[in-house]
Amino acid sequence: MRKFIAIFLTIFLVFPLLLSAQAAVSVTSWALDRQFYIDALDQPQVYATFTSGPMIDKLLHEQLGLPPEADTSELESVLKGILTPDTMRDQVSELINSLFDYLQGKTDTFAPTLDAVPLKTALEGSQQDAFLNALVAALPPCAPGQTPGFGGEGQLPCKPTGIPDDLLVEQVLKPALPTILSAVPDEIPLEGEFQNWQEDARWRTFLPGIAIPASIILGLLVLVFIAACMWYMAALISDHSWHVRLGWLGWTLLVPAALIFLLGFAAQSGMPAYWTSFGLEHTNLSDTPFGPELNETLRVIFMSALPRVARAFLTVGGISGALSIALIFWGIATPRRRRKELE
Repeated sequence: MRKFIAIFLTIFLVFPLLLSAQAAVSVTSWALDRQFYIDALDQPQVYATFTSGPMIDKLLHEQLGLPPEADTSELESVLKGILTPDTMRDQVSELINSLFDYLQGKTDTFAPTLDAVPLKTALEGSQQDAFLNALVAALPPCAPGQTPGFGGEGQLPCKPTGIPDDLLVEQVLKPALPTILSAVPDEIPLEGEFQNWQEDARWRTFLPGIAIPASIILGLLVLVFIAACMWYMAALISDHSWHVRLGWLGWTLLVPAALIFLLGFAAQSGMPAYWTSFGLEHTNLSDTPFGPELNETLRVIFMSALPRVARAFLTVGGISGALSIALIFWGIATPRRRRKELE
């Protein structure tokens, strides 16, 4: 009867709990690590997408109010030269650190900012002429009755007709550029883009007074404790001798450990890469601000993150498997005593 009860508990409680606990430990080891996301995004393809033509073109038309037919190719080239991979890497790292500080309760609000100092420095120095010449080339000539300038309410930006572009740069834009740049803050807040997300973030107080990462770790510890208790209790019920109990502990741990290890092994194989490429090939992301290059960027991010994910499953599965094998051999080495000897 006790064997039946032990088998029932093992199938319907111990196996699911041990498998869930090991999977949760594997996922938590990288999901709550900010460096994991920084390393995953630290790819040349990612920075190239952030400074892609559609993204910069969208920003130029929104910020400068340029008409859709304006040729901004020269402006895009200048800005790509300013927004180097090192600059973008610092921006991405700062954004991720700000997000994790918010999630961990170190800050009360998530207020990401865009560091405008490198851009302002470049425009005041080596890239000034190239930027101003490209800007003037992109401005359309003013229509009759239209006031030259960078636009305003109900008016598009334009340049005066009959004045050469180089003269407009030297006599108008260059003297006015320091004043314009001084009005631009060194840090441009981006929190407006995330305001709705923060207002709806009730999940951030998963447990009162505890930040969400700490709440997840606490929940994980509770899960591991319950799984260990049920695992140990099923072994005690299985038999009266420790020869059988140790073997029971080992075999019931070996099965979920092997599944977790195989999951990590599968993550290192070509299957995830194939299905990721297959899914992205059939997904149209060309309407996003990042353009069609976003498909390849997502694939690169996924592939760069996959080895860390695979290592986590392999490590947890390997450690659990080694422990299970040790318990099995310990049980084999333990002599089986008779019931009368135990009594």
